[in-house]
Amino acid sequence: MSTSPTAGEFLRAQRYGVLSSHSRSVPGYPFGSITPYVLSAAGEPVIYISTLAEHTRNIAADPRVSLTVFDPADAADPQAGARLTYLADARALTGEAAATAGARYYRYFPAARAYADTHDFGFYALRAVRLRFIGGFGKIGWIEPADIDLVNPLAPAEADIIEHMNRDHADALHAYCRHFFGRAAQQVAMVGVDPGGIDLLADGVVLRLPFDARADDVDAVRRQIIALLQRTRAAG
Repeated sequence: MSTSPTAGEFLRAQRYGVLSSHSRSVPGYPFGSITPYVLSAAGEPVIYISTLAEHTRNIAADPRVSLTVFDPADAADPQAGARLTYLADARALTGEAAATAGARYYRYFPAARAYADTHDFGFYALRAVRLRFIGGFGKIGWIEPADIDLVNPLAPAEADIIEHMNRDHADALHAYCRHFFGRAAQQVAMVGVDPGGIDLLADGVVLRLPFDARADDVDAVRRQIIALLQRTRAAG
């Protein structure tokens, strides 16, 4: 990721945020908790929460929330890094929408499958109302939902692309980890793809590998993946 990402690039690259809801226990005060998320095909953050959790009870009473996203790599000086506050309405997903969101969520967070057989956990999508992005010096401002495009046109083909890469090109995924991230990972799998890049799960850590150019269809993705591999091989 570049040192000055767009809001969309930043939201796609991160995996955790601070979810703030309206407290029922202490009315009038916000309640915040760290929450993993993935983006849906529509580009909405999807969270997986228990009905027993404080924030789920808060959402049931008032669906207005915010998700504050930051890069853990900026921990030494967090105010110098990019961050985004995503104001949204939370809604529970059911049926096919929940199954589709769950399939993607579990790829990124495999341990969450342990909760799949309980009735306490459910998927919620956060529909944007307004976003506040700080991307670096002089790059601060509000963003309307219509002005940020996070829809993933690759969603219908994503599972097939991932299966193909994990089955037939595991060596390339390991090479990406070594070259781009300096990681000699024991286990590597592709878990996601969108127009901006691919996501790898390497020994339990999600790594974001951006494309050199936007890829909106399968052929474009293939070209970008080959280009990444050529860069890896050229470096020896």
